[in-house]
Amino acid sequence: MNKERAKEIFHAPEMIDVTHDERPVYIEEVIERNETARIHPMDQPNIIQEVPLYELKEK
Repeated sequence: MNKERAKEIFHAPEMIDVTHDERPVYIEEVIERNETARIHPMDQPNIIQEVPLYELKEK
C-alpha cells in the first residue's frame, strides 16, 4: 500500500478492510518518515506492531 492511501484509510470515517499477512488489521498511525504503520490485529487490539506500508493490503 502506498503512503497516501494508508493516510486516507487512517482518516476515513468508515471502516476500510486492510490486511497484514492475510489477517484483518486496524491502522493506528501512519509514520511518514519511514513509510511504516502502527497496526493491531482486529481480534487483538492490545498487540501493536510497526510494519512497512508495502506489507499492508486493502481488500
